[in-house]
Order: sequence, then C-alpha cells, then structure tokens
Amino acid sequence: MKNWQALPETPLPTPRGARTRGGSAIGTSVGVALALLALSLFSGTHLIFAMIAIPVVIAMAWSNPVAALGILPVWMMVMGLVRRVTPGHGNSTFSGDPVLIIGPMALMILWLLILSSRQGGPMSSLARWVMFFNIVAVLEAFNPAQGSLLTGIGGLLFLFIPTTAFWIGRQFADEALILRLIWTVAILGLLAAIYGLFQQFSGFPSWDQSYINSRAYTALQVGNGVTRAFGTFSSGQEYAVFLSTATVAWLALLYRSTRWPLLLHLGGLSVVVVALWYESQRTSVFLTALAIGVMGAARLRLRPINVVFAGVASIVALIFLAGALGGGGGGSSSLADPSGVGQTLNHHQINGITNPTGKNSSLNGHLKTTRIGIKAAFFHPLGRGVGSVTLAASRFTKNNRSHGTEFDPGNMGVALGLPGLIIYLCILGFALQTAYRLAVRRRDGIGLFVIGILAATLFQWFNGDLYSVCWLIWLFLGFADRLLNAPAVTKEPPVNDAPVAPANFAWRRPGESRRSSGY
Repeated sequence: MKNWQALPETPLPTPRGARTRGGSAIGTSVGVALALLALSLFSGTHLIFAMIAIPVVIAMAWSNPVAALGILPVWMMVMGLVRRVTPGHGNSTFSGDPVLIIGPMALMILWLLILSSRQGGPMSSLARWVMFFNIVAVLEAFNPAQGSLLTGIGGLLFLFIPTTAFWIGRQFADEALILRLIWTVAILGLLAAIYGLFQQFSGFPSWDQSYINSRAYTALQVGNGVTRAFGTFSSGQEYAVFLSTATVAWLALLYRSTRWPLLLHLGGLSVVVVALWYESQRTSVFLTALAIGVMGAARLRLRPINVVFAGVASIVALIFLAGALGGGGGGSSSLADPSGVGQTLNHHQINGITNPTGKNSSLNGHLKTTRIGIKAAFFHPLGRGVGSVTLAASRFTKNNRSHGTEFDPGNMGVALGLPGLIIYLCILGFALQTAYRLAVRRRDGIGLFVIGILAATLFQWFNGDLYSVCWLIWLFLGFADRLLNAPAVTKEPPVNDAPVAPANFAWRRPGESRRSSGY
C-alpha cells in the first residue's frame, strides 16, 4: 500500500475582481435566497420574476463568486416549488420558462470569469477529457440531425452548462466552501424530506396538485390511486436523487467533528432515508446502498477492486433486508396508516428491490434503451446532436420526441456519437480514480462525500434534468481534481538565529575550564 499522506493545503488562484471572502458568504446567500423566494410569491408571473432575479444573480456571480456558489444549491432546490406557486405553473415543461435559466446563467458568468482571468492549475487527464467533452458538445449543438438549431442550443442548457461547474470547482472552491456546501446539501435534503413526507401522508397542497393535473404526471402513480411525493423539485426522479445525495452528505459529515449531537445528526439522516424509501424509486435506493458500501471501503483504504466488491455487497445486503421486511409483512399498520399510502409504497418498493429484473420492474427497459443508445454510436458515429436526448428535443423538433435513454452511456452514444461515447468512458474512469484517491488519502467528510456523490448518481452525471444535483457533481469533482493536482507547498527550513561556532570551537558552561570541556 502506498504511503498515504495528507494532501497539501494550497490556496487556489482567484480571478481578478472576484471576491472570495467566505465569512459573509453564508449570510449573503441566505438573504438573497429568501429575497428571491419572497419575490417569486409577489412577482405575478415567471417572466417578471426572472427579469428581476437574473440581473441580481449575474451581479452576485460577477462580484462575489463564493456567495453565488452558496446560494445556487438553495435556489436549485426551491426552483421547482417556485415554478408551481407562481402563476403559469401549468406550463412547466421546457417551453421557454425563463425561471429555468437563472441557475445556468450564474454558472455561465462564473465560467466566463475563469476564462477572462486566464488562470488555472496544471491540466490533469480528467481535466483534459472534460475539456474534450465541452468542445464536442458545443460542436454537436450545430448537428442538423437533431432537427433545429434551437434544439442544439437548448441541449447545451442540459448537457454543457452543468459541466462548466467542473472548472468553477477547480478555480473558486476551497475546503471551507466545500464543507459549507456539504452541510447545505444535508440540511436542504432534510427540509425537502420533511416537505415530501408531508405531501405523501397529508396530501398535496393545491399548487402541487395543480402541477400534477396540468402535466398528467402519470409517472408518479404507483397503484391503488397512490401518487408519490416529489418534494420541492420539478420531478420525482430529481427528488429521489437529491435525497440520495443528502443521505451521502449526512453520512460523510459523521466523520467530522461537529457541534451537532450524535442523536440529532442520526435523526436528520433517518428522516432523509425514510423519505427516500417512501419516494419508492428503486434506482436511487440501489445507488444509495452502493454509495454507502463504497464510502465505507474507501474509509478503510481498501484497494479499488475491494471497494467495488464492498459496493456490490451493500446492494446484496439491501436485497436480503428488503426480503426480510417483505417476509415480515413490510406494511404499515392500519392505525398508523389508515389511508394505506405507506403500505402501498412499501409493497411497491420491496417488490422492486427483491426482484429487480421482474415484470414489475423498469430495470429491463432502462437497460434495453441504454444498449440501443450505445449501439447508435456505431450506426451514427457523428451523433444526433447534443439536444436530441434532452427536453429541448420534445419542444423544438417536429415530432416532439426525445431520444433520451435514461442513462449516460446511451445518451452519449445517441447525442455525441462514437467520439462522445469514448470521451464519456474516459471521464468515467478518471473521475472514479480521482474520487478514490481523494477519499483514501483524506478519509474525512470531504473525501468521502466526493466518492459518495459519484456512486449515488452513477450513470446520471450528465442528466441535466436533475437541475439541483448535476452541477454539484461537477463542482465537487473539479475541486477534487484541483486539490489532487495542486503543487505541494515546500516549507523553508527553520532559521537558526544562534551564533555559529567555528569548527574547532566547543561551547563551555560558565566556569568550566578549557581542559575540563575537552578542548
């Protein structure tokens, strides 16, 4: 085993004119977040809200990147709720809703700051492959096979812009900011879980029910008339993935000294896990189990192959645990759950976990479409365009049809062709290697969270529909890459101010003669 040593704490370069004072960033972020949320309630329409919010976000991103990065997770988490409580919530698909571009606009400003500063650390293998992806994605925006240029531009919103957070993480993030963001994700996940559990067991508020009705959101239906919660997010999938990420955050923070009492910390973790379970999306539950195993193995500094085995073992343990719960009844009692919602969701979850390839599972369909997408890279090596696998295709193409395949490998094969598939596989390998190296060297909350979020969102790193999560993946990955490749800080040897004696001179105690001192 290598001699694992603590990583050097190297200050990251800061672009000219960008303030990175972290002390006031939290207060500023919270204040602006509350102001934007209040504004959304009284603005009247999405357009008015966006016209006021976008200049504020641009000004903050340009003048104080740390504050902008602090507020972005809050905004991305409440964006779906904002779109529902303001007028126009019925038109919530990708159809020109200006609220959708507030977050991407902030990321673009931060990215332009980096380009204008011409600063940056050494380019690692991962950074080079991410750069290749950015170039190919921009070129594929002009691919005529996707139907129109608007489809390509819309596709950049979902596939290209979130990956710019990789460069933002390399440039602006430091350990203090990253730790604050992990805490932010954990607390936001707890709040989202509480709201989601309220939706699930107390009923959907009027704005949420109107959103479900206007979109004919059948994907939330489980059976027996039960509708799954989706929290403050735009979709149930995004809600589940964010809860999975928050679970990883709470677990990672257990390895840091914290002012939170242990029982309170475990309580927050438990609420998030319960909400994730009752959201009843099996993919996120499986990936959360995978992340838990991977984090534990990395904490023990096991070899990479053993880390993989630990993740698989966690999934197997989940299947056995679900089988035990199913055998023991697994449902809620009639007194605790008179409506039967919990029992239905429990039954749906346990059946899917214990029999992941059964007829009631969607796994086979996901795998089939992913295989089709990978094969498309060889039949259409130039791809169909960056927007062909996003919601932009549903809006701006003639047949209103997206060619998305659910998972990254298939999407890259369809959208970017054979070059995109190769680039994706290289990014996948180097990203996992970077996260593993950081985790086993540091063994703290930051290192464990980075490898945990990659495992919990595996094959979903390029899914721009996950507004609140996708950019965070790249931000933390960029920080990890910068930290691992930062030049080591060499410490100067201590200066000895004592007088230097000649070679033939020996120090003598007071009163000691030359003969007694051996001179």
